[in-house]
Amino acid sequence: MIHEDAEAYLTRYRALLKAWTMAVAGFADGDSDMMFHQLETGQKELARIAEAFPEKSYDIDMLINSRSRSWAGFTAERLPRPAHRRT
Repeated sequence: MIHEDAEAYLTRYRALLKAWTMAVAGFADGDSDMMFHQLETGQKELARIAEAFPEKSYDIDMLINSRSRSWAGFTAERLPRPAHRRT
């Protein structure tokens, strides 16, 4: 893996994390369970990037913590979506 590939993967992971966050919060449409699964499986690649590019370790740690700390349990406790929203 080259540096550009790692940057591209991190960009896609950030976009997926944002889309998942918006879906979980009810601000955007999307299958939050499917996106969560993609985020989970993507952590293996994040670990490879952190090993190959130690200078990216902090960024990767922030991505992982953003997903696990910010919304832990939120999907189970989420308030009902407004009636005009599709579910």
